[in-house]
Amino acid sequence: MKVLLPIDLVHPVKPTVNELASLLSLEEAEVLLLYVKEELPAYENVLEIQADFSEDWVHEVEKRAQVVFADATSQLLPYCTHVHTEIVVGPAALMIETVARDENFELTALTPGSHSAVESFFLGSVSSKVVKHGPATVLILRPRAETVAQPKHVIMCIDGSTQSHYATKQAAKQFKLQSSDTKITLIHVVSVADVMKLISPVEYISLVESNLLLQGETFLADGKRILSELGCNQVECVIKEGDPATEIINLAKTLPADLVVTGAQGRTAVQHFLLGSVSHRIAMHAPCSTAVIKLPHDSPSDL
Repeated sequence: MKVLLPIDLVHPVKPTVNELASLLSLEEAEVLLLYVKEELPAYENVLEIQADFSEDWVHEVEKRAQVVFADATSQLLPYCTHVHTEIVVGPAALMIETVARDENFELTALTPGSHSAVESFFLGSVSSKVVKHGPATVLILRPRAETVAQPKHVIMCIDGSTQSHYATKQAAKQFKLQSSDTKITLIHVVSVADVMKLISPVEYISLVESNLLLQGETFLADGKRILSELGCNQVECVIKEGDPATEIINLAKTLPADLVVTGAQGRTAVQHFLLGSVSHRIAMHAPCSTAVIKLPHDSPSDL
């Protein structure tokens, strides 16, 4: 598996590496440590008039990047022997997405909070942008206080779609779930739009909710079957009613979960447009690490 791990020069890498190693089997993985050197035009102009400071600044940044690379490599070597490094220049999110896509990385792992509140306000969170636009699996790492060898409890979001089935299969393969002691909770959330409740008879809404609950039970049974075929047997199912992202985040807090797995979007483009991306909200606000798994562009519809 090819893993892309962007780093910054400020935050310690050890918690990030520990969390990554607890979720992934890195023995056969090829890891690329990527540092994106952002150079905003206005900032460059200021630096250029400061005699040689511009060149000194660039040199110091690259030197610091090499120190962080060395630290991260030493932290990874107990888990993985194939570690490479690369420095690129440009907007952080765009460069991460470009490298991940052009070099066919199967997973991109990010730790949120690398940028200040001001940068997040004006530019948008780098991790938020990569979750939305990055390819394959985007893993948002939230290091835990206690380092464990493997995740103890994983939540998988199920909605019956092709995207959901693919995410379930891919998560079982990418993370330490097959033939392990990890508990898996499958969750499906039934949600009826408030506007429908407002304009529809109570009896009609009750019938719709009953049908959706029955459909949800079928989706969960399919998910459990898929996991059983992949060797995951400690699986329980939960069905909720309400806002999908809120219910899933609350469940992650209650269990507590070590990882939440979700597909890239809901069942329909209309839901995605009207409600916002459920997966994006989960990735940004869940209390634990979150994997957003996307279908390959060339995937058949019956995957």
